[in-house]
Amino acid sequence: MKGSEKFEYEGKDLNYDFLDFWRFHYSNIYDIQGKIAEFIIAKALDIHESQNDQYWTLWDLTYKGLKIEVKETSYYHSFNKEGKISKQRSFGITKANGSYDPKISGNSEYRRQNDIYVFCLNTGYTKEDSYPLNLNNWEFYIVPTSVINEKCGDNKTISLSKIKKLGYFATPYGKIKEVIENYLLEKK
Repeated sequence: MKGSEKFEYEGKDLNYDFLDFWRFHYSNIYDIQGKIAEFIIAKALDIHESQNDQYWTLWDLTYKGLKIEVKETSYYHSFNKEGKISKQRSFGITKANGSYDPKISGNSEYRRQNDIYVFCLNTGYTKEDSYPLNLNNWEFYIVPTSVINEKCGDNKTISLSKIKKLGYFATPYGKIKEVIENYLLEKK
């Protein structure tokens, strides 16, 4: 979509387009940070098209055969008008099966289907300090799924403090591709 596609009625273009719809429904970028995080990681890896447009895929991105799950959290949420901020952050790591995905037929075992996680934390505590399009407001933690499996078992979430206790620290945006490339080399 380019945004200029018009809505139509009875064969005539109406006075609004897809971009108007986007502004109406999706312009609060604080509410779609999960998708923004996915986009940020895709761009870091030079991936130019969404691979997770169905929302219920078993991983978000594929890079050189590597299945990547992108998880996002933040301190600031636009729905919290009272300014209360929880300092405890966690990410979902629930196991899943592929029984509903025709591309992965026969996979009914519950497990983490990806090879690596990229945990994305928007670090700002206020609307101004957490602007999601400023990549300086993000921290990225890249953790192999094998480590999550070994250290977290059947847990459904992992805290940021646990990620750090496992020895994984923030990767700058400009180093994401390098860290993932190094993981691929180690995996060979």
